[in-house]
Amino acid sequence: MDKNRPQISGESGFSVMELLMVLAIILVLSSLSLFYLTAHQALYKPDEQALLITDLFQEARQKSLTQRETHRLEINRTRKTVRLIDENTPATVDDDAVIREINLLEDTVVTVGVKPGNIDVNPPEPLPVPDANFLPSNYPTSIGDSVATFRFMANGTVTNGGNTATGTGAVVTGGTVHIWSPNKNVQTDADIARSITVIGSSGSVRLWEYDRSLTTTNKWKDSRRSGTYGGFTGN
Repeated sequence: MDKNRPQISGESGFSVMELLMVLAIILVLSSLSLFYLTAHQALYKPDEQALLITDLFQEARQKSLTQRETHRLEINRTRKTVRLIDENTPATVDDDAVIREINLLEDTVVTVGVKPGNIDVNPPEPLPVPDANFLPSNYPTSIGDSVATFRFMANGTVTNGGNTATGTGAVVTGGTVHIWSPNKNVQTDADIARSITVIGSSGSVRLWEYDRSLTTTNKWKDSRRSGTYGGFTGN
């Protein structure tokens, strides 16, 4: 054995500088991943909110037809909730039962109810469906709150809340519920917009997606989970 040959240490490893460089790269990649993940989640929030509300509308319609009882859906902007309520005996108010309830996001994240300032038309249903009407509620479950009320009747129609807690004076009518994320620079305008239309004469419920890339005057399209997610492109 050549004693003059340099000996190689058996304890090889990374230097402190190499470890710091690896850690720095990991931190940069983690920060980028977190940024894109957060932005991606923000894009989905209007869709998530719209789908939850659509499901409640569909459930209200199904239960009213199968159980032959009036089911009321209340979109409450005061309490930031949506409730599905079984009216049981419509002539009385002490047996209303809340079946399901979801919480709405804050308006700064997703606004539910009012139409954004940069959209001036509603989805193109065969017959126009007006904006949902938010009024002080007459019902004990939401008395005095700003509520859009949809009463799904056993005959398949949908009425408004009427004038009393038992629905006196209610008329067959539908409504368009707007769901959108505010633009960060102009809070009254939408970045991403969805709408739900409810037809009063039939109780049918449809979810719509606003797509500014369309060349048509009315840029709403029927949302069947095949559309692209994201903000507006162009004016």
